[in-house]
Amino acid sequence: MARQLQITLPEDTMQLLERWLTSSDYPEKEYNNLINEAIKLYIMEPQRNYLKQQLKEGAIVRAERD
Repeated sequence: MARQLQITLPEDTMQLLERWLTSSDYPEKEYNNLINEAIKLYIMEPQRNYLKQQLKEGAIVRAERD
C-alpha cells in the first residue's frame, strides 16, 4: 500500500532531479520512483556500513584467536 506525502524541495534540488531524470538511463522517469529509491539507499547506507564494520571486527577477533 502506498501512502502520499507532500514535500517542498529547494529549486536547486528540483533542477537536479529534472536533470537526472532527463539525462540518465534511469529506467522509470518518475519523481516518485527516484525519490523512493534515494530515500531507501540513504537510510540503508549507515546500516550497511555498521554491518561491514561488525564483520570486519569479528574477522579480526577470529584471526587473532585462531
